[in-house]
Amino acid sequence: MKIIQSFWSKPFAFPAANSLEARSQGGFSNESQFIYTWALSLLSLKEVFPHVHLNTDEKGKKAWIDFFEFPYDSYSTDMGAIEEFPSDLWSTGKLLTYAGIKEPFVHFDVDVVLGKHFDRDKLEQELFVEFKYDDCILKRYDKIIHGLLNYEIIMSPEFKEIIAQSDFVYKDYNLGITGGFDFDFFNRYAQNALNDLKRNIPFLSNVDSTTKSFLNCFFEQYCFFETSRIESKCVNKLVGTTLNLDFDYQKHKIDSGYRNFDFVHFHGGYKRLYPELSGKWLKEYYPDYYKNISEKIAYINSSQ
Repeated sequence: MKIIQSFWSKPFAFPAANSLEARSQGGFSNESQFIYTWALSLLSLKEVFPHVHLNTDEKGKKAWIDFFEFPYDSYSTDMGAIEEFPSDLWSTGKLLTYAGIKEPFVHFDVDVVLGKHFDRDKLEQELFVEFKYDDCILKRYDKIIHGLLNYEIIMSPEFKEIIAQSDFVYKDYNLGITGGFDFDFFNRYAQNALNDLKRNIPFLSNVDSTTKSFLNCFFEQYCFFETSRIESKCVNKLVGTTLNLDFDYQKHKIDSGYRNFDFVHFHGGYKRLYPELSGKWLKEYYPDYYKNISEKIAYINSSQ
């Protein structure tokens, strides 16, 4: 299976807002920790997989391949094709990657770190995701979902009918690690999501920043969830428990120390719970890479 990570430079170079929801720092509180985490993610992948590919654009290639010298085995710069999308829609890069893949694959977010107990056999599936999220208890997205309808956001009529139901509960799949043999499904679902995102560009000026951020999760994660459900697809989950509460479900893995777990994903609030942990791990286990990256970060800072 093809092992892929992806990076679209536009949300990082031209963030839509100076906040943790913007992607200028990958959602981290500072840029250095984003870079350290990405380096650790890639190096941990290369402990398991012989070949890792980066899908990016020309600016991403210059930054990560040429300047930081991240050790990818191959790269492509296809993301120049989505320059028309605004930086608010930061999920567009991943959706383009899903839409264009032509072979079985695994996509790892750059904040996923693999440990020595990672079971690559779990990836031998038609479709797999990291975990399922169910908002049945917290109902944190109820107001946003209703707002999507009020804003007249464009989406599949089938999806709109589903979320308009009075008993609708938001559910999606976290795609920090995703892929499978059924790349045709990814092509189909992601292209439909990209088409809908493009049609919604004129509406972005009418919606609040929280809704703009949520649109990314909706069209990447919810559309995957709902499309697979409608098509009766079997989706394997790497984390078997459905998450429906805010709790530190990775704490026991993180406390066990780097490499003594299967994987850790610094998604969402984990970037704030453990803001410097990946940098510490990178320094301890890959000191040469840490030194090289730190020197280059210092050079950038001194040049500003």
